[in-house]
Formats: sequence, structure tokens, C-alpha cells
Amino acid sequence: MTDKRVGMTEEEVLLAFAIEPTHDRKTLERYLAEYPGHAEALVDCSVELMMDATRGDEVSLTSEAIVDRAWQQFQTAARQPVDGATANPFARLNRDAFRTLAERLNINSLLLSRLRDRAIDAATIPGRFVQVLATELGASVDAVTDYLRSPPAIVSSQSFRSVVKPTVAKQISFDKAIESSQLTEAQQNALKALKE
Repeated sequence: MTDKRVGMTEEEVLLAFAIEPTHDRKTLERYLAEYPGHAEALVDCSVELMMDATRGDEVSLTSEAIVDRAWQQFQTAARQPVDGATANPFARLNRDAFRTLAERLNINSLLLSRLRDRAIDAATIPGRFVQVLATELGASVDAVTDYLRSPPAIVSSQSFRSVVKPTVAKQISFDKAIESSQLTEAQQNALKALKE
């Protein structure tokens, strides 16, 4: 680390990162090593830059596709084991596998994203659904249950430019998730039947 970089503010670090010719994993790791105090802001900036890059690639992409693509790139770039953390059974899924999993579960990507992000209170998820989810993920019921019971994380799509400090959203019940995830009536009824 050079003397010139020691006193850089977060804004200066982010600007330096933003003007790098590439924003790949290697560049992000270099900046994280040089500026560990600005790690959270650098990761957020990296996600935003990846999302901006995907906007220019294909104009015909839907916003959901852009978010899926950026999320996949972020997961690839930031995938590092954390000691004591519960293994994420969704981590190995790429965008297509994620959508296929949603179809096999007869739900949509929104509800599956809420499950992946632990935005649903695990105590309200029917055991039969967790069994089916574990089978489809190729994981044990215990591993999936442990993951779903882990605390939710800050949603990565929240901007580092936000005026308000990002916080973890309050978990919702499985019933509320079913009602607010734009599922068809048949999908809702099938999920509610798992509770009986």
C-alpha cells in the first residue's frame, strides 16, 4: 500500500475502483485487501457496476433477468467461506438452475428468492415443503432447515449511495409470503395444502 493511498476516503476509494478497466473478482479482491475498512462499500459498488454492465449488454433483457444475472455474478465474485456460517444450499445454483428449481417446486422465482434470502420466518414454513425443497436441492432436511433458520442478511441490491443505512428486513410468515409473491391461485392452494 503506498503512502498516497493511506489517507483515502471511502468516496475516493470507490471512485478509484469505479474507474478501473475491469471490475472482476481479482480487482475486487485487490481493493478489499488494500482497503479492508471500506469492504462493504466496495462490494456494494461492485454489484452496482456489474448491474450497470449488464444493462448495456442486452437491451431486451427484463429487469428480473438483469437482477438475476448481476446476483449470479456477485455470488461468483464474492463466494468465500465464512467460519461458523451455515452452508447455503442455493449457492451452487446458477440462474437457469434456480428458475428450474422454482418450476419443479411449482412456485415462482420471487418466492424462491425469499426462501434463499431467509426473508421468511423458518418456523412458519411447513415441514413437508422443507422436505421437498431439500430433496430438490440434493441436501439433507437438517441442512436446509439450519440454513432457513439462520438470520437473514442485508439485501445486496440496496445501494451504497442510499441516504439511509441499509438494514435487514423483518421476516414475514410463510402465509404472507404466499399471498404477496404473485403466485397463481393453484400454486397458492398447493402450498397451503402442505400445511394440513
